Amino acid sequence: MAAGGTASAAASEVVRDVVNAAVASVAAKQQQTEVVSAASAAAIKETASEAAQRLRGELGQDSRIVCILGGTSFQGAESEALVRAIAAKLGTAMGPKAKFVTGGMAGVQETFAKQCGDGSKVLNLLPVGQSSGFGRGTDINAGADLEERKTIFGLLGDIYVTVEGGPGVSQEARAAHERGAVVVPLIRTGGASEGMFGFPKGALQKPRCATEEQWSLLQNKGAAVEDSAAAVVAILEACVGGPAPKEVKAVQQQQQQHHHQPRAVSGSPTPSKAKVVEASPRAA
Repeated sequence: MAAGGTASAAASEVVRDVVNAAVASVAAKQQQTEVVSAASAAAIKETASEAAQRLRGELGQDSRIVCILGGTSFQGAESEALVRAIAAKLGTAMGPKAKFVTGGMAGVQETFAKQCGDGSKVLNLLPVGQSSGFGRGTDINAGADLEERKTIFGLLGDIYVTVEGGPGVSQEARAAHERGAVVVPLIRTGGASEGMFGFPKGALQKPRCATEEQWSLLQNKGAAVEDSAAAVVAILEACVGGPAPKEVKAVQQQQQQHHHQPRAVSGSPTPSKAKVVEASPRAA
């Protein structure tokens, strides 16, 4: 009888331990959910400009951000091979400061993310609460929905590479080009990248960081895939070595002024702000 009572008490204690552990686990998950929800709510309240500045700060102000734009499915016979070749080359190119950002979409962006080295330089930008499911790269979030995410994407990068694409690609490329970012279209792939759907005409002109030969390889449909891919990488490396686009420099200057604002001496005028003329790596 005593032995039976002891076994029953031990079993009850095990049950209590299991229940307590389950309760603690539920509480921890609830707390984690509340933290994530609070962060998501804060992210949704951001303006597009605030979100882009926040992300730049998180990625490092001295980083060079290359955004990848393209259709959600491949139309051209060699487009997928081009994206694979470019991604593979960029995985080991451009140094540690380069970051490659996709919009977490199928097609061009997913292919790039999965082929770009070990994925350590790849970030996938999606609306708050969404994930890419790529299994490669790091998912980051901003914007309440796809349209807000597109706006933020257009404000984030230093350089944009476009492959094929429709109206959405043109929209994001246009926003990037209007603020002075470099746009590198794979013109040979057609669609938006060839000038359709309101793609910015200025972006179809050779930027200063490209040679005539390199630019022709982006246009020539008969060029070898490897040659066109190598030209893209060479152009990006040259752009990264040049001055940052004026939008990015403006953000950096604002932050520097905030942290290093000189104090005015009593009785003396406040130092005037010198007007800085930025060189934009636009078309030659």
